Amino acid sequence: MKKNVTLQATLLKYSNMKKILISILSIIALTSCQKEVKTAFVKTETIFKEYKGIKDQDAIFQKQQEAFAKKYDSIIKEWQNEVMEFQKKAQRMPLKQAQKKNEELYQKQQMIQQMQQQERAQLSAEINKKTDSIIKKVYDFFDQYGKKNGYKYIYGKNTTGALMYGDAQNDITDAVLKELDAAYEAEKK
Repeated sequence: MKKNVTLQATLLKYSNMKKILISILSIIALTSCQKEVKTAFVKTETIFKEYKGIKDQDAIFQKQQEAFAKKYDSIIKEWQNEVMEFQKKAQRMPLKQAQKKNEELYQKQQMIQQMQQQERAQLSAEINKKTDSIIKKVYDFFDQYGKKNGYKYIYGKNTTGALMYGDAQNDITDAVLKELDAAYEAEKK
C-alpha cells in the first residue's frame, strides 16, 4: 500500500511537472511567434542642423538681426553726433540752455535704449515663436513618418543621452532628413 501511495505521488509530481513544462513551452512558442517590434533612431542634432526649413529660417533670422543692428547703429551714431556737436557748442551757450539741451540728449538716449529693448524683445519673441513652430512641425513629421513606415518607436539620439547606442542599421536620420526636406520644399511652393 505504501508503494501505491508513493507511486501515485510520483505520478502526480510528474503530471504537475509535465503541465508546467507544457505551459513554459507554450509561452516560449507564443513569444517567439510574435512580430518583432520595428524601432529606429534619428540623430536629432543632424536633423536640426541640416533640415532646410531650419536653415532657411536661420537665414531670415540673421537678416532680421542684421537689419536691427544696422537700424540702431544708425540711430545711435546720429545721437552721438548730436552729443559731440553739443559738446563743441556747450561752453559758448548760456548755462540754462546748455542744461536744457543736456537733459534733452539724456532723454533721447533713454528713449533710444527703451525702443531698442522693446524691438529686441519683439524680435526675440518672433524668433522663439517661429522656432517652436518648426520644432512642432518636425515632431509632427516624425509621427507621420513612423506610422507610414511601420515603426513602433523612433528614438532621438543626442548628446543628452536619450539613446546611448544605436546599431547603424537602425539609423534612419538620412531617410527622415530627405523626406523632411522634400516635404518642406513642397510646402514652400
